[in-house]
Amino acid sequence: MTLPITAATAAAILAIIQVFLMIAVGNKRRATSISFGDGGDADLLMRMRRHGNFIENAPMFLILLSLLEMLGGAPAAVTAFAGIFIVTRLSHAYALSGESNAIAFRVIGALGTAVSLLGTAGFILWQTKYVVIV
Repeated sequence: MTLPITAATAAAILAIIQVFLMIAVGNKRRATSISFGDGGDADLLMRMRRHGNFIENAPMFLILLSLLEMLGGAPAAVTAFAGIFIVTRLSHAYALSGESNAIAFRVIGALGTAVSLLGTAGFILWQTKYVVIV
C-alpha cells in the first residue's frame, strides 16, 4: 500500500482555502452583527454558500483521491486530479465572490469538480477491476 502523500498535500492546500472561506464568512458576520443564518444579507448568503459548496465537495474528493493513491493509482493521474480539483475549487470560489462577469469561472468550477469526482471514482473502479452492472 502506498502512503497518500499527494492526497495529504492536496488536503493541506484545501484546508488553507477552507480557512480563508470561513474567515470571509466570519468577517461579514462581525461587520453585520448577524450571528445565525444570513439575516437577509445577500453578501453574507453568498459567502456562506461559497464556503458551504466547498465543504460539500472537498471531503468526498479527498476520500476518493486518498483511496486512489493508496490503491496504487498512476501518480500522474492522482496529481492531475488533485491539481484540477484545487484550481477549479478556487475558480468556483472566485465566481461566488460577487463579480458580475464571473459566470465562466463558476462553470469551470462546477465542471472541474465533477470531472475530478467522476475521474477519481472511475479510476478506482478501473484500478480494482470492480464493475457494477445495473
